[in-house]
Amino acid sequence: MKRLIPIVAAIAMMAGHAHAEWAPKGPIKLWIGFGAGGGTDTQARALAEELQALKGWRVIPENKAGGGGAVMAAQLKGEPADGQTIGFAINTTFDFATIGSDNISIDDFTYITMTAGSQMAVLARADSGWKTLEDMVSAAKGGTKIVWANWGNQVQAGAEVVARHYGIEVNHLRGKGGRSAINALVAKDANVGWGGGVQGPLVAAGELVILASAEPAPLVQAPEGKTLIDRGIMKTGLGFQFVLAGPKGMDTEARDAIAKAIHEVLSNPESKTAKFVTKQYPPGPLMTSGDELTKQLKANLESNKELVKLVK
Repeated sequence: MKRLIPIVAAIAMMAGHAHAEWAPKGPIKLWIGFGAGGGTDTQARALAEELQALKGWRVIPENKAGGGGAVMAAQLKGEPADGQTIGFAINTTFDFATIGSDNISIDDFTYITMTAGSQMAVLARADSGWKTLEDMVSAAKGGTKIVWANWGNQVQAGAEVVARHYGIEVNHLRGKGGRSAINALVAKDANVGWGGGVQGPLVAAGELVILASAEPAPLVQAPEGKTLIDRGIMKTGLGFQFVLAGPKGMDTEARDAIAKAIHEVLSNPESKTAKFVTKQYPPGPLMTSGDELTKQLKANLESNKELVKLVK
């Protein structure tokens, strides 16, 4: 009987290892597809801090801005698919920037989880005197030069669709992330811009105004406002979701372990990340993940191809 004890212990140990939760073998590099100070950057840095506190994982955030997240994605796809290099961007990095790209495709990545969704708005400075999108259009037709701040191909295409709908011309000012568009408005480098949610405090302070919602529904800060869909400009919204992804071929166990840890952070209403998301991107965290997220992104890709056709 005594001889069986080591065997039983070994079997138990093997079973324990078989069911052990995935953990990284070293630091996790968290690449951020946009510049410092925006919603993606703020979430990523809060998540890095809270994942370390929760799981003991060392998470190192690093900005790799440009191309609406495509610069980061092009580098991410070539990294080892071991869960130790992941990227944080928005869905359009994967379901829009990939259209016609020679560098990245939607199938180059493993999709981990969403964290939140946008409050996508057409914005202007309050001192413009504009209250609605139609006010801006009237000014453009009266000779005002329109400079529209954006941060990526999809939102630039969206601005062009708006301009063509109304028969006006716009000049596009490209930045690196949602914060860059807000900064351009504040600095008066642009007089119209997109805002994905980080505009909240400036709208509340009366410095910026919401001209229209680019979501399927009115925005929390402009509940009575009309959407671009209401105006017949677009069939779908331009809102986005924040997405974490890894390189193609990432092990399902690693993917799901990272998603689970992030969901645990987001599910804690006292966490820094959850508080930020709830305030800036109401109604709060979105946690679609894994295969369901992949399916949703691929459906978005087909819709975005139609948007590209409209602009062309």
